[in-house]
Amino acid sequence: MIRQDRELLARLSSVNTRLGEAVVELLHRQDGGLLPAEGLRALGHHLQGITADLLNRADELDAVVIDRPPSREVTSRWPPTATGGESMNTVPTSPEPDDELALRYLRQAESAAGTAPDAEPRDVGRIGVVGAGTMGAGIATVFLQAGFPVTVVEQSVEALERGVERISAIQDKAVARGKADRAEADRRLAALTAGTDQASLGDCDVVVEAVFEDMEVKKALLSRLATIVKPGAVLASNTSYLDLDELAEASGRPRDVVGLHFFSPAHVMRLLEVVRGAKTGEDTLATALWLGRKTGKLPVVAGVCDGFIGNRVYNAYRVQCEFMVEEGALPEEIDAALEGFGFAMGPFTVWDMSGLDIAKATRQRQAATRDPRERMPKVLDVLYERGRLGRKTGAGWYAYPDDGERQVDPAVHEVIRAVVERNGVEPRTLSPDEIVRRALGVIVNEAMLVLADGIAERASDIDLVLANGYGFPKKRGGPLFWAHDHRDQVTTGIDEAERATGFGFRRGRLPW
Repeated sequence: MIRQDRELLARLSSVNTRLGEAVVELLHRQDGGLLPAEGLRALGHHLQGITADLLNRADELDAVVIDRPPSREVTSRWPPTATGGESMNTVPTSPEPDDELALRYLRQAESAAGTAPDAEPRDVGRIGVVGAGTMGAGIATVFLQAGFPVTVVEQSVEALERGVERISAIQDKAVARGKADRAEADRRLAALTAGTDQASLGDCDVVVEAVFEDMEVKKALLSRLATIVKPGAVLASNTSYLDLDELAEASGRPRDVVGLHFFSPAHVMRLLEVVRGAKTGEDTLATALWLGRKTGKLPVVAGVCDGFIGNRVYNAYRVQCEFMVEEGALPEEIDAALEGFGFAMGPFTVWDMSGLDIAKATRQRQAATRDPRERMPKVLDVLYERGRLGRKTGAGWYAYPDDGERQVDPAVHEVIRAVVERNGVEPRTLSPDEIVRRALGVIVNEAMLVLADGIAERASDIDLVLANGYGFPKKRGGPLFWAHDHRDQVTTGIDEAERATGFGFRRGRLPW
């Protein structure tokens, strides 16, 4: 692309978010290396202030062949989405550092994410939250801080009191940090109603269930709630993995059911996966997206599958990291390599924070449909059996003595050696480059499968989820944005991961 064209498009992309969306859409329509003049003309007629520039450039570009450089100076064509449209959002290169370009890309991606359907959102006054544990208390706080009156319900008085204490403590911390004054914190708490009677949810316009991640527990709860809440009320599930369509059918009101997957801590993390079920009403989805924006979240629409967008991709990444452990790499070596790449934390450090019991429960649930020929890592099972569940038990992949500082634990090394020996594998040293290559290759591969399966609406949505909820370095723009300048590295990493995984590895279609 000639320099003037690049600079013009770069200027366009920064005018405002709506203009950014238009530039993205224009770039999607590139074909055969030609920048379509008609696309520039259409965009030019739409914009004020720079119309003349655009039309003049369009005339000049009618017969210009773009010389594609080996960088992000042109968009690439990702596989089409389930609806047939182009799925990748990129921004044009301008004379600026790569990290600034990546951050600008993410800002544009935000403007395109969570696009509401034509339907109007439903009226929302009071919000209900079922469950006042760590997640439920955080979700209640999100709505209180956005000005909604909130009703929280728990099973027992004791659990309810702990939940109210959590919510109060969050407000106290906000005051201490200068993020709210005492009067504002008190107003929020005054808008909170708490009790143990689910009938008190009857006047709520939206009810979010935030109970234990168990299909039967959630199905039973949604079935009860459907008989309590008023007609037209939205029933939202905070599930992070479970089949939303099955939950929706259990409610008897599938049109009113939507997934609201908050990330922990809910009152801090900005990302919100809005899960659209097969029968979710357009106005239900519109309401969920409106709530996401009203509460200051970044809503990204996801389809129904195990783990939706983020957890599905992250699970594939984490399993591959476990495979590398069973080949000879140590958890601390893998964490160090990926933190060196830019991840906020390595996968094993994250695992210890979330709890090994959560991953174990997920694998047990998935076992019913897993082909027994598929390879599954085994070290986690041994750690789980020994009661090493992570920080909460003082030991997981690492040890956590009284001061809470993470320490490499020789006992874990012994477990790894025993598993490797039992597998009949000759341990080897994996370089940081190989660790990063395989980990990133798997992330990109699974992301492409998420696109192919129609779970994400666009590739940039996946980048937003990984960058805002899973510690992927924002300066790299997200895994799919990053992949375009590292094609050989990605392809090699996927090849290596496929050999290591063996039977059952599903390969995504790369756009190059």
